[in-house]
Amino acid sequence: MTPRLERITVPPFSEEIVICESWPHCDCVGDCPDAIRSPVVRRILIGMMAAVALIGAGLIYVGVRT
Repeated sequence: MTPRLERITVPPFSEEIVICESWPHCDCVGDCPDAIRSPVVRRILIGMMAAVALIGAGLIYVGVRT
């Protein structure tokens, strides 16, 4: 999944710059990192999903036993 890039001029009719769809919040100005492809972010995401699944399974187990 690559970010969509767009060419704009700020102010109008000035120098053209390339921005991503998250601009101005990302402050990347054309060099948008694809965060989900980062190995660290992927490991954190998988760890959090596993934690949520384990907590849910634990709650179901406690609910069934009582």
